Amino acid sequence: MKKSLTLIVCYTDRGKEKMQAIEEILTRRGRDTVCLERPSGKDWVSHYWDKAGEILFIGAAGIAVRLIAPCLQDKMKDPAVVVMDEKGTFAIPILSGHVGGANELALLLAEEMGSLPVLTTATDVQGKFAVDMFAKKQSLLFSNRMLAKKISAAILRGEKIGFYAECPVEGELPEELESCPREEMLKEFPLGIAVVQSPDGEGRKDLETSGSSGAKILYLYPANLTLGAGCKKGKPAKELEDFFCRSLKSLGLRKEQVEKIGSIDRKAEEEGFLELADQWNIPFETWPEEVLKQIENVSRESGFVRQVTGIGNVCERAAIQGSKNGRLLLEKTAENGMTLAVAAKDWSVAFDEIICSGHRAGKL
Repeated sequence: MKKSLTLIVCYTDRGKEKMQAIEEILTRRGRDTVCLERPSGKDWVSHYWDKAGEILFIGAAGIAVRLIAPCLQDKMKDPAVVVMDEKGTFAIPILSGHVGGANELALLLAEEMGSLPVLTTATDVQGKFAVDMFAKKQSLLFSNRMLAKKISAAILRGEKIGFYAECPVEGELPEELESCPREEMLKEFPLGIAVVQSPDGEGRKDLETSGSSGAKILYLYPANLTLGAGCKKGKPAKELEDFFCRSLKSLGLRKEQVEKIGSIDRKAEEEGFLELADQWNIPFETWPEEVLKQIENVSRESGFVRQVTGIGNVCERAAIQGSKNGRLLLEKTAENGMTLAVAAKDWSVAFDEIICSGHRAGKL
């Protein structure tokens, strides 16, 4: 789950004035903020590094660079870091410009404070499509960072990139992309982007990793799955996780696509579900029998389960309920006292407007 905290740091009286003004703006926009005035030492940086999604330094860029240097890990994990001078003249992203959202924060400060955003990422400088920014804004995941870099480099060279999406697409494609109505048409391009539900579906992983048929395709995929589940009391989290992950793999899905685990309310305190949800950093939600009963379109009913819970198929109903009446990808499957169903929330991508709701929502 994305870290939502914004840390604002200042070192002077004028910087404090800017900090207070920015805190008000970000709070109004729904961000959680923490302000630090003239923090001493370096320990505070590591303390907030894994908690903050954004860090705004109001002061000298050199100070910010020296402080964050020991904490740098990975562009997919590091927070966005922006530096602003104490007069608010410039807003400079210095870390995680696209994936972390530093460029986006700098542009927000430009809009609200009249600052000049100093963007140095090549695609932004040249006004080109950036696949990592597109993925972030559309709440899509991807794992092949090297391929994302190659796509950006090809775009900067003026090459066309094939684009395929199995979900609805709103708005006009950027000129750097060539629409492919069928996924196999991506093979006609040296590099391609495919927006799909199942990134590890048959044949897809080979195209992403080995570039068979001369094609290299970057798969972008949504985190829109609800695991509807049930189990005998006391099932350990590790056994549940193994069952869930094997089931997802059989569908060509990845565990990072799961946005919640769901069940009936009598399982609200089931230790295995709670522990696994905590490990995966996702919610575990439950619903009362009366709510789940309203969902009628399930594959089959169990008389025993109905006697125990009041309804004959908990997992499919929980998956559908959690996914807001989404599409059932896996009907009820059982193993060693555990049951699972998988449903996907409806999704789309857009090039010009808000495309989904929830904590992963975005726009481009």
